Amino acid sequence: MIGILIAIQLNEWNQHRLERKQYTVVLRNLQEEFNRTKALLAEITARYVNSIQANNLLMQMIASEDESLSELRIDTLIAKCTMQPPFFPLQPTLAELMNSGNIKSLPNDQLKRKLYDWESTIKWFHFDYDLYINFNNFQFQPYLNTRWSWKNIDIADGSKHVQTRSKLTSAPLKMIHDLEFENLVDQNLFHANRLHHRLEGVDIMIAKLLDELDAELH
Repeated sequence: MIGILIAIQLNEWNQHRLERKQYTVVLRNLQEEFNRTKALLAEITARYVNSIQANNLLMQMIASEDESLSELRIDTLIAKCTMQPPFFPLQPTLAELMNSGNIKSLPNDQLKRKLYDWESTIKWFHFDYDLYINFNNFQFQPYLNTRWSWKNIDIADGSKHVQTRSKLTSAPLKMIHDLEFENLVDQNLFHANRLHHRLEGVDIMIAKLLDELDAELH
């Protein structure tokens, strides 16, 4: 009888050790994924900072009377101000935990709450990003299609597929005196600032999650 009890205890101990080992693997995978996400976030955020700066410079050009205003300068700023990329971090471990429902079995309640908060934070970014895409696709780009050269914008953006500037002359002074253009740049700046603010929230969440994961692993 004593031998059977000892065998049961050993089995439970081995099972607990196995579960702990599996849990540690999950934690380390999550840690690696969030570190990769942090690096991606830094790259994406830098592009939003450039976009905000370009939008502000365009706003300063509005109503300028400078007849020597460079078309190439406007090309460059438009290229930069429309650089507002999506943010889709690759997180297979977290996705598996969420999709399978296994996140509910994590023993650390604080970690679970933070992972749920993370999902919510990312969804809010995507919600705002969809609003920006709709604005860009249905308002900003259609306006530029009839008033400026995308070919020239591509060249200013460093495209290797376009070699020569458009032969269809643009009228920079006409566009920068157009109230609609000012309104569109202002709206674009609004979207860029809002998305940048969302990314700042994402950065805060990553820091909290990495702290929690580090504490749990040690």
